[in-house]
Amino acid sequence: MSGAPEPAPLPSLLKLLLAALGSLLLAVGLVSPAQAQARPARVPTPYITASSPHTLTVKWPAVARARRYTVYVASTPKKATRSDRRTHWSHGRRTPLKVKDLRSNRRYCFTVKAVRGDRSGKRSEPVCGHTLRRRAKPTTAKVSVATFNVCAASVNCKRWTKKRENAIVKRILDANADVVALQEVTRKADKLTRRLAEHGYARYAAPTRKVDEALYYRTSAADLAVATPTAQHCEVEPYAGAEDTATWRYPRHFDAVSQQWFAFRTSSWVTEAPVCRERQQPVEQEGRIGSPTGATAVWAALRLKRNGQTYVFVSAHLSHGPTKAAGRLRGRETKQLIRSAERAAGSLPIIFMGDFNSYRGGPAGDPPRREMAKRGWVDTYDASQTYSRPYVSSFNGWSSAVHTMKYWGGHIDRIFIRPSMGSTSWRVVANTRKRRYVGTQASDHNLVRATILLP
Repeated sequence: MSGAPEPAPLPSLLKLLLAALGSLLLAVGLVSPAQAQARPARVPTPYITASSPHTLTVKWPAVARARRYTVYVASTPKKATRSDRRTHWSHGRRTPLKVKDLRSNRRYCFTVKAVRGDRSGKRSEPVCGHTLRRRAKPTTAKVSVATFNVCAASVNCKRWTKKRENAIVKRILDANADVVALQEVTRKADKLTRRLAEHGYARYAAPTRKVDEALYYRTSAADLAVATPTAQHCEVEPYAGAEDTATWRYPRHFDAVSQQWFAFRTSSWVTEAPVCRERQQPVEQEGRIGSPTGATAVWAALRLKRNGQTYVFVSAHLSHGPTKAAGRLRGRETKQLIRSAERAAGSLPIIFMGDFNSYRGGPAGDPPRREMAKRGWVDTYDASQTYSRPYVSSFNGWSSAVHTMKYWGGHIDRIFIRPSMGSTSWRVVANTRKRRYVGTQASDHNLVRATILLP
C-alpha cells in the first residue's frame, strides 16, 4: 500500500534490542558504567633509557585498554606519585617519551598512567634518573668495563658445575668488555683464566694464595703496566781496578786509588763494606687491598693501547647485610677502599668496579655512593647517555623472575668513575624473556657493563 512504513531491517532491530537490554541491565544494577567502559590497566614501573644534559627518555610497557599515557615529573619519588605537573601525552602504543627542557646534572622522577577516554588507570611506581653534567665528546677514547659477582664459593652459592661455568664464561664473552672485574671467584680464578685465555683475555697476575676478586683484560686492548721505581741497592762489589791483587796481604787491603778497604772472601777480593747505588727495577703494578672487616679488593694498572695512557682498575667486594649498621660499615669500608687505592695508584686515574652490596632506596641506605661522591666519584648508572634493561636488578637471588627495586632498579653491582670521565652506555647482561630468566643461571648476580669515556 502506498505510504505504508517500510519494515525495519533486521540489524537495526537487533541494535535496538541490545540497547534496550543494556539500559535495563544498567537500571537494575547488573552492569556498572565501569564495565561498560573498562578502566585501563596500571602501567608497570617505567625506566630511563637515555640521558643528556637537558633531556631524559622514559619508557614503560604498553598496557591493555590504553589509548594514550600521561607522564608526570617531580624532583623526588614521593612528589612524583602525586604531582600535577604533566609533561606531554604519549599516544597509542608509543610508550617512550623524551622529556625536554630539564636542568643539567639534576635528578628527576617520573610516574605514568594510562588513559582511555575520560577514564584513567592508577599511576605507576616512580622511576628516577639524572641528567648529564655535560655532553660527551665523540672523539674521546673509550674503554668498556664489566663487573660480575660469580658466586663461586659462599653459603648462598649454588654448586659449581660445568653448566654454571659455561654460563659464566658465556656471560663474560657476551659482555665483550675490555676489562672484567670478578668477585667471589675464590678458587676458580685459575680455571676461568684458562677458559678466558682462549678468547684473548689475560689475568692481572697469578696470586700465591686464594683470592676472592680478580681482574681480566683483553690483551688486544691493554697491557699490564710496568713501573721502574728508583731504589737504593747496597751490596759488596768485587775489585775492578788495574792493580795486581796477588801482592795484597790477606785478609784485608786498602786501595789507595779507590780509597776503599777490600776483604778477601773465598777466592776473591771484595769491598769490605757494601756499596750503595741507585737502581731502577721493573715492577708490575698490581696488588691486593684487605680490610679488618672482611671487605677485599684487587687492583691493576693497565696501559690502554687506544691512547697509550695508564689507568688503575679496582675489583672490590664490600660486606653485606640489610641493616643500617651494615650500611654504615660499608660506608667505612668505602673510605678505606678509596684511601688504599689512591696510595697504590699515586697520580694515576682510578676506575672502581665491584659488588658494593648497596643500592639507592635500599633499607640500609646507600653510604658507599655517598662516600664515593664526597671524594669525587660518580656511579655510571647516574652518568650514562643510554641504558639497556635498567629495570633488571643486578642481584637476582637465583630467582626465575626478573625483579626491579623501587625508583632506581636496585643495582648493587656498580662502576664508579671521575666526573671528568663519562659513560656512553650502561646495561645489564642477562638472558631474559618476558621478564623471566631463561637458560642456566650463571650466578645470583647479573653482569653490569659500561662504556667509559676517558679524559
